[in-house]
Amino acid sequence: MHNVKKIFLFLAFYSLGVCCAQTTINLKDVPPPRVIPVPKTTGGSYLIKTKSGQKKIKLQPPETKSADIYSIMQNYTTDHGLAMDAISLGHKNGLFDSKGNLWFGTNGGGVSRYDGQSFTNYTTAQGLVNNIVQCILEDKRGDLWFGTREGVSRFDGRSFTNYTTSQGLPNNTVWAIAEDKTGNVWIGTYGGGLSRYDGKSFTNYTTAQGLASNIILSITEDKTGNFWLGTSGGGYPATMVKPLRIIPPLRG
Repeated sequence: MHNVKKIFLFLAFYSLGVCCAQTTINLKDVPPPRVIPVPKTTGGSYLIKTKSGQKKIKLQPPETKSADIYSIMQNYTTDHGLAMDAISLGHKNGLFDSKGNLWFGTNGGGVSRYDGQSFTNYTTAQGLVNNIVQCILEDKRGDLWFGTREGVSRFDGRSFTNYTTSQGLPNNTVWAIAEDKTGNVWIGTYGGGLSRYDGKSFTNYTTAQGLASNIILSITEDKTGNFWLGTSGGGYPATMVKPLRIIPPLRG
């Protein structure tokens, strides 16, 4: 678990660095510093005025300690057991599950589980539908769902169950997965719109039912049960991301 904490520290520092890199300050808008002259006496002391009269104080700089940020970072690659050095760019392609394991979706090497000590990798050889894993979800039962380039895999800890267009999925390229409060699993596809799985069958929604786009890149449920979808207007997945709200969420 100690190593798991290190990974999250690395992610926190990385996020902080990205945030700071995007901040621009115009020095012209910053007011000049205010300088207050304080008479200095011999011996490095200063005279200051207080309500009870003048007092002599000695100012010393605070003690500081230098820290090497790299000393708290630990990198993990295929040399340590990771399935592949390329992590996917999909929505929520990393997961910290209820058992304390970290899961990483890779861009061609399947999915890796890290338990704080070692990696366990799962690929099509173990039953995963495709080795490009773009999003990961843990549902209320503890099952894991993996969205891939060729459908969705559900993993119960022992075996995989795969869902594709043959089972009713509108498109096999999956970018986002979420679960609502009633246990329905919502699947965002790249080109096929949104799909809801109620445990038995799929119900699909596209622009014909009011979606802004059939390219769904992210799904988030707010505290009132509304779903917010990040969609793309076309082309590369980073263009024209528009939110869509469904009120109330569709239920089976």
